[in-house]
Amino acid sequence: GIQVIHLKIAYTFYTGVLNLNMLPEDCVAIILSLTSPSDACRSTLVSSTLRSAAKSDVVWEKFLPSDYQDLVSRSITSLKFSSKKELYLRLCNPTLIANGRKSFKVDKSSGKKSYVLSARELSITWSDNPENWRWKPSLKSSNMLSPNTMYGAYLSIKITHQAYGLDLIPSETFLEMENQIISANIAYLSFKDKKKHHLESLFYGNRKQMVKSRVNTEGGGDERFARESDDGWMEVELGEFISGDEEDDHREKKMNVDLLPEDCFAHILSYTSPRDACRLSLVSSTVRFAADSDNVWEKFLPVDYMEILPRLVLPLVYFSKKELFMRLCSPVLIDQGKKTFSLEKSTSKKRYILGARELSITWANNPLYWTWKPFLQSRFTEVAELRTISWLQITGKINTKTISPKTQYAAYLIVKFAERAFGLDSLPSEVSLEVGNGSFKSQGTVYLRWQERKKQVSEGDGERFAREREDGWIEIELGSFYNDGGDGKEVEMCLKEVKGQHLKGGLIVEGIEIRPKE
Repeated sequence: GIQVIHLKIAYTFYTGVLNLNMLPEDCVAIILSLTSPSDACRSTLVSSTLRSAAKSDVVWEKFLPSDYQDLVSRSITSLKFSSKKELYLRLCNPTLIANGRKSFKVDKSSGKKSYVLSARELSITWSDNPENWRWKPSLKSSNMLSPNTMYGAYLSIKITHQAYGLDLIPSETFLEMENQIISANIAYLSFKDKKKHHLESLFYGNRKQMVKSRVNTEGGGDERFARESDDGWMEVELGEFISGDEEDDHREKKMNVDLLPEDCFAHILSYTSPRDACRLSLVSSTVRFAADSDNVWEKFLPVDYMEILPRLVLPLVYFSKKELFMRLCSPVLIDQGKKTFSLEKSTSKKRYILGARELSITWANNPLYWTWKPFLQSRFTEVAELRTISWLQITGKINTKTISPKTQYAAYLIVKFAERAFGLDSLPSEVSLEVGNGSFKSQGTVYLRWQERKKQVSEGDGERFAREREDGWIEIELGSFYNDGGDGKEVEMCLKEVKGQHLKGGLIVEGIEIRPKE
């Protein structure tokens, strides 16, 4: 079963890293059906795909007892349900069966069965004589119970205010399976204070010791005391036993998620996404350990990450692949500080910022037109500030081999405006993006000083505007393209305003960012 699922998932995702939401829902349902009800419920927090799969009848059919149809038919009240999950949750509350002589329920977290036998279902020896009675459940077999499970048997009672003589001599409790006593103990049916217990010991000490000796000889038992249960009744433990491992031949085996091999889970998680792996770590400790393993995060790192690390200006110290991934989610300087590199935390897609020194800026080396200077808010050591010019043209280039394949990207010019800025919106600037030798090209226009220009031009006029980033800079979209992951092609991005003869200045250029488009 596990091997088949393993192969199916591996086959589905052989093309690369995919989001968990792209897994076939029936495949997710099969995986969840091999866990437990509590694991299935917790998995609904992870994603919409898991939430939908966790509601399916395929999952909850496996959690129900194999004989649930027989149990439902024996209920003294009709059980109405619209799904197997609804039926399961109804059966988590006690349901009267067998003409009201028993109640049955399943444990909500594990799906294990439990019963309460009423007094009518018990065999009470000399029930007309209240001085000496022995309580014994009349279970004929353990077929009704869940296999390979430790059970406890409890006698449910109440003590009236007129009760007397119940603990003069401790009661003997026995638990018998297949005509063999497997547990023998003594029990006190009511609470008693220390003074009363001392007086009873003086008068009945010899008889108590005799009862204890007989019980210890037969079953090696100990003393049990009644205790109050959650429903207000008193319960006395009669003993414990393990239900056998034989059950209906047609029953399909289930297993808890914690019993699945950790490396199997790690392999499955490596075909999802960083976001899904982090969410799935909430399901159980086994998944959490698997989700932190190097096998998972090695797959989330770029295939060329070992080539990128030597290009870092400052080396990274890390103790696991997950820690390395998280560090790379924050921009790091590479290539002598002329670029930054980072990963999208949710998808592990690559993103770059080409610093101003990595761009082609017309007449940038002429101090009459452009000034290079440090800038406190910049991630680079210097930026380019436009002094005054009539011909404005800024171009950047990147090869598709350096970015993530099968991904839609967009390019953004990152700028600020000096207080003295002028002439930048007398005419709209032209933006363009070209892939390869003209195989793809997009063009448009943009107003740089969007705060002022929006007051004059409505957004419905087809013009594009700059927008403010979270880091306080302004970004201007130059265009977008799809990287199919084929042969490396050069992507050229450009902003220019060369038609007007007027002077312009005060533009501060930090660089061009290339990142996955939302």
